[in-house]
Amino acid sequence: MSGIFISYRRDDSAGHAGRLYDRLEREFPDIRVFMDVEKIAAGEDFTHVIDQTLRQCEGCLVVIGKRWLTTADNYGRRRLDKPDDWVRLEIGAALTRGVRVIPLLVDEASLPPPEALPPELARLSALQAHPVHHLSFHQDVGTMIARLRTAIDARRQNLAQAAQLAAGTVRVHPQDELDYVWIPPGEFFMGRAPGDTLADERYDDEKPRHPVRLTRGFWLARGPITVAAYKRFALAAGQAMPPAPKHNPGWSKLDHPVTNVTWAQARAYCAWGGGRLPSEAQWEYAARGGHADRLYPWGDTIGPADANYIDNHDWEGSTSPVGCFAPNGFNLVDMVGNVWEWIADWYDPEVYQSRSSREPTEDPEVYVDKLHKRVVRGAAWGSIAVEMRQSNRGFFTPADAVRDFGFRCLVDEIPAAPAPP
Repeated sequence: MSGIFISYRRDDSAGHAGRLYDRLEREFPDIRVFMDVEKIAAGEDFTHVIDQTLRQCEGCLVVIGKRWLTTADNYGRRRLDKPDDWVRLEIGAALTRGVRVIPLLVDEASLPPPEALPPELARLSALQAHPVHHLSFHQDVGTMIARLRTAIDARRQNLAQAAQLAAGTVRVHPQDELDYVWIPPGEFFMGRAPGDTLADERYDDEKPRHPVRLTRGFWLARGPITVAAYKRFALAAGQAMPPAPKHNPGWSKLDHPVTNVTWAQARAYCAWGGGRLPSEAQWEYAARGGHADRLYPWGDTIGPADANYIDNHDWEGSTSPVGCFAPNGFNLVDMVGNVWEWIADWYDPEVYQSRSSREPTEDPEVYVDKLHKRVVRGAAWGSIAVEMRQSNRGFFTPADAVRDFGFRCLVDEIPAAPAPP
């Protein structure tokens, strides 16, 4: 079932949100309206619940009153600056899930400037806001509902058209100007391939091999995010570039992967383009490219002509230009080698053991932080052959920036290019 999500602050706009909820319930009888996600059972991970709720939604209405930006906790700290702030999490999840976000300005409030928002919410300031006045509430909301219907219909049409595309279809994302590849929904076996004789007990977190079903297709960056693309993001977001590594002094090699980025920086870049980091399941499905039991995207053996890894002396101790090796079955490049890639999931060495070996696990994502590590995948220029296998699961502290760590982004749909001026 699709849905509409209302994000608001109780001490800022609860009355407006309640009236809005009642109106939406009448206007959209076949769509669920979500409000008050705070009603979460004890022990549940609230980040996961919010994300799963937004995953069902096609629209998110952000109700902004005069106190929305400045509301503080009992210690005088602005709530929006807290990583676990409900509103921050809700809007962040909507933006990264590609949900249509419409800011509603009540009580003569203004849309906050990007510098007043957390980095992952900065894009909110660029969205077209819709004023709602007390005396003309029903008329203003009616206009907004018409706009919302148009947006929902357009998104459904875009997703339906994408579902008919061939795997590997390439489109350019207008935000970062990189190629993104269509990855269709499907099933695959996740984990160590049968007959894998390279891995030893150090890689037992790849077991057991188990079936996974991805119910929705997605667009994945064809290669790791390049220096040129990250520079565009840094300029737009008003942020400094990360420290340049020795192998790319001054970030002069624009077609190489950007590195030295933390997990949060990678996530912020993806949110800038209306996307997110891929889950571990999405990444491995894409890496396999429709070939179930291969050790590597191209086959079961590896050599210098296949990827940038430790035995490739052409790029020894350095990244290589994105896309200088052959693509996989889904037309993706550098899925293994060149740089490790940050993944959305927390690392859990035992999570595969909790999944069925017979019935496919649908759209798995790991939200529980057990070891304070995020997953990284794909290995890098300094990796050995056993690390280059596409089932290999790396992990690292998310706050660290590493010279051979990069990332690629996933989006649910490619937005239309802006009209020329």
